[in-house]
Amino acid sequence: MTLFVVASFIQACCWSVTRLPQAGESVAASAVSSEPGGKGFNVAIAASRLGAQVSALLGVGEDAAADAALQLLQQHAITPVYAYRLASQSGHGAGLIAADGANMISVYLGPNQLITATHVDHAQASIQSASLVYAQFETSLAAIQHSFALARQAGRQTVLNPSPWQPIPQAVLSQTAILIVNQHEAAQLLAWSAELLAVSPEDTLIALRQAMHAFYQQWPGDLLVVTLGALGSVAMTQAGEWVVAPAWPVTAVDTLGAGDAFSAGLCVALMHGEPLAQALAHANACGACVVQTPGVLAALPDMLAVAAIQRQCGTTPLA
Repeated sequence: MTLFVVASFIQACCWSVTRLPQAGESVAASAVSSEPGGKGFNVAIAASRLGAQVSALLGVGEDAAADAALQLLQQHAITPVYAYRLASQSGHGAGLIAADGANMISVYLGPNQLITATHVDHAQASIQSASLVYAQFETSLAAIQHSFALARQAGRQTVLNPSPWQPIPQAVLSQTAILIVNQHEAAQLLAWSAELLAVSPEDTLIALRQAMHAFYQQWPGDLLVVTLGALGSVAMTQAGEWVVAPAWPVTAVDTLGAGDAFSAGLCVALMHGEPLAQALAHANACGACVVQTPGVLAALPDMLAVAAIQRQCGTTPLA
């Protein structure tokens, strides 16, 4: 079983601050870090650590950051890697991380957006032999659309995380079998209000369930998943199965990368044929591993780390 990732590479630079600044305000940082990252890169690394066979497609720069990223993919036995040096500088991101785990991020995508359908064609054999093909929106839409089309031609399932958010083109949405969104993306996609979650979780979950059901009237996909941060995650299938998976009770220090770990965990669990409830719980545990420590790369879990979370919190997640 192989996961093919239509990936992205971003050299992630993060500053730790007491609180996020207001517009026009400067705040002092207590620490700074720089490490290889990017939504697709993180998913590929995380899935490999969770035991999956992984292959990937990505655009990088002619710089030392790209050299380090490609070496790291090699160290994780991610192969084949279809890497194209399409610009002088790789993608870069700047993040501010507050003491409560809240964050603000700006991303320069650079060569990630220069991947074309021709580049995808070189990876056709890997795409069409994969169990799942995963993509996110730090990569060019042309690459995602063509990758998904090739995958669906071969009867493979496709997974999309439309982050950073932008409206999903119909040509991509119609080829997507599994859709993973966070609560903010769900508000855009489903015309659902996430603001009341903190006030009345039960009522807003009822509204979310109705919005997800209505979305299936315009989407032929198989599975819609919404992550809800500290409230866990929910999912609905085309057949109407509804699953709520509460979050594991951990203290969040840094939420960067949690969504990528969740996506990787969900993909790996689904490839292993886990029932939906167990797959969501596993994905929640992967996200919980990441939020407990600063940074992303070192925090992306392996199966031992996931098992440790489950032992720490009990055999089932707690509300």
